[in-house]
Amino acid sequence: MNKGRLTIGWVVLAMVGLLQASSCTAKKKLVSPMAHAAHYEWMSAKMSGELKVESGEFPFSGTLRMRRDSTIWISASALMGIENLRALITQDSVILINRMDQTYLAEPVSSLEQTVHAPSLQALQAMLLGNGTSDAVVVQFGPYLAKIQYSDIHWDEPTTFPMKINKKYERIKL
Repeated sequence: MNKGRLTIGWVVLAMVGLLQASSCTAKKKLVSPMAHAAHYEWMSAKMSGELKVESGEFPFSGTLRMRRDSTIWISASALMGIENLRALITQDSVILINRMDQTYLAEPVSSLEQTVHAPSLQALQAMLLGNGTSDAVVVQFGPYLAKIQYSDIHWDEPTTFPMKINKKYERIKL
């Protein structure tokens, strides 16, 4: 299996996960994240959705955590709640952990911007906040199409961004 191609796929999967949210539900009431966008310092939410790729459609769930202008953290699971991917994006670095392949990527943000033309951290955070017009959003990133819905959203509750990498995992490069 071509690890370079697989790595790009996981990078894009992580980016799709980060690019997909416009609204949230909290206790069965639709609440627009845009109402908090100008004033938040911290944000966390559960997410669920479906990723469409060339090989098929894949449901997923996970957690998103953000600190304004600082950090985006995502944990995504595909089957039976077992974590498949964890990503951490800061102003200067990107770390992706692929639990299924026991690999990880740790690169400067500039390499991700060049490889997959990823937007800046601030632009990603703005996309995650969405426009608040729906409880779901559809995002296309290259050949990947995703639909995500948020629930259990929390504002201004400080959180952590855990990124433990198993010593047995192989480091890969873009």
